[in-house]
Amino acid sequence: MDLYPDDIPLKHSVPYIKDEQYWIRSYHSKFSLCRDVEVVDWKEKYLSKYLQDYLENANPDVFIEEDAAELAQLVSPYIKKLVIEQLNVVRQPEPSIPLDDDKVEDVCPFSVPKVYDHIPLEPVLRNLRNLEEISLIFGMNNVEESYLPRYFKFSLEDCDSLCGGLKELQRLRVFRINRSNLDCSKAKLLLQNLVKISSIEELDFNHCRIGDYGMKALAGFIMIHKNLRIVRIANNCFKEVGVQGIAYALQMKPAAPLQLLDCSLNFFSVESASKLAAALVRCKEKPQTLILNSCGFHGDSAEKIVGLLSLNRGLTRLDMAANNLSGAAEKTLIISLEKNRKMLKLDFRGTHISTETQARVDELLERNRELMHVKVESSEEIPPLYLDEPEYLVWEYNPDNPHHIPGKYPPRIPQV
Repeated sequence: MDLYPDDIPLKHSVPYIKDEQYWIRSYHSKFSLCRDVEVVDWKEKYLSKYLQDYLENANPDVFIEEDAAELAQLVSPYIKKLVIEQLNVVRQPEPSIPLDDDKVEDVCPFSVPKVYDHIPLEPVLRNLRNLEEISLIFGMNNVEESYLPRYFKFSLEDCDSLCGGLKELQRLRVFRINRSNLDCSKAKLLLQNLVKISSIEELDFNHCRIGDYGMKALAGFIMIHKNLRIVRIANNCFKEVGVQGIAYALQMKPAAPLQLLDCSLNFFSVESASKLAAALVRCKEKPQTLILNSCGFHGDSAEKIVGLLSLNRGLTRLDMAANNLSGAAEKTLIISLEKNRKMLKLDFRGTHISTETQARVDELLERNRELMHVKVESSEEIPPLYLDEPEYLVWEYNPDNPHHIPGKYPPRIPQV
C-alpha cells in the first residue's frame, strides 16, 4: 500500500482498495489540517470528508448535477454521516447605481431574478441510501470583509431540493439544521417530509428563526411520530403560542417517546412558563431531560418551573443555568425538591441562589440517587398519592392563573 500514490481517482480506489493504511495516508495527505479523534473506519472517514469538501466548495453557478450524483453513488455504501458546514450561494448581478439618485434599481431586462439559491442537494442525498445522520449549515465561513446578508439565507427552492432527497433516506436517525435562516414556512415543509421517515430519533434546529407557526408544526410532528426522542430548539423566535403547541403535544397519548427537550436561549414569559409547567405536571414519562438555560426566568415564571418538581415524576434532569432563581423561587425549589424522589441532576449555575440552598439541593439529589433502586414506602412525609400518581393534585394547578404556584396547595379534604 505504501507504493500506491495517495491521489488515485475514487472510481478506481473505492471499489478495489480496502486496506486501512492506504486510506489513513490519503486522509492525512488531503486533509492535513483536520483533527481526527477515535476514527474506527478510515475509509468511511476519508470518503465522508471528501464528499463534504466537494459540496462545501462547489460553485453553484457551474454545478453539474450528474457529476455530483455519480460521486454520491460511488461513496454511498460507506457513508453514514454527512456534515456540511457551509454552502456557497449563486452569484447575483449588481444593479447599476445612477449618479443623480441614491436609489439602487436594476433596469436590465436580461438580469437574473434575485434568489438565494445554493447547490441542489437532491441529486446527492437521494443516492446516499445508507445515511443515518445529516448536519447542515446554510451559510459561508471566513467571509471577512465581503460579508453580505444573503450569504446566510436560503430559499424555498433550496428547501424543496433538500426535501426531494430526504424521501429516499429511510435509515435517517438524526437531522440537524443549525445557524441558518430556517423560518416557519421552511420548517413546516421540512417536517412534512421528515414525518414520513419512521426512523427519525433526533431533530436539532438550534440557532434558527422558527416562530410560533413553525412550533405548531413541530408539535404536530411530535404528536404523530412514534420514535422521536430528542428535540433541540435552542435560540429560536417562538413565544407563548409556540410553547402552548409544544406543551399540548407533550400531553398526547400515544405520541413520540420524547426523552430530551432543549429550549435554551428562548425567552419565557410567565404565561409561557405556566403552559409548559402545566404540561409537565400532567406528563409522567416524558421528557426525562429538560434544558432551559438562559431563558429569562425570574420571579413568578421561575417559581412556576421549579414548583412543578413537587408533582412531576418523569424528569430526572433539569438544567436552568443563567436564570434568576433568587427570592421566593429559591424557597419553592427546596419545598418541591423535598417531595420529589426522581430528580437526579440539576444545573443551577449562575442562578443567584445561596450556597446554603445549593448545599441543600446537592443533599436532596444524593438522597434520590441512593433511592434509585429502593422501593419507597408511603409515610407522613410522603403521602401515597405522591409516590407515583400525583394526578389528584393536577386539577389544583391552573395554567391560566399566573399567580398560582405549584407546591402551595389548600388543605386536603378527605373524600367519602
